[in-house]
Amino acid sequence: MARRRIPARPLSGYRDVGHVRHSRRSVTRAWIVLAVMMAAYLVWTLVVYFLEPGLR
Repeated sequence: MARRRIPARPLSGYRDVGHVRHSRRSVTRAWIVLAVMMAAYLVWTLVVYFLEPGLR
């Protein structure tokens, strides 16, 4: 006896589906996240550079 195949449920309830992905708020949030990541990387790199005596 073969099982009936039913289609999967559509993706609903996710923030990044459809028009929400490219809203002004989402784009602004993405740029803020990117800026925070870049700042954290820069801070970490400078800390390591100035604390390691053999690098200068």
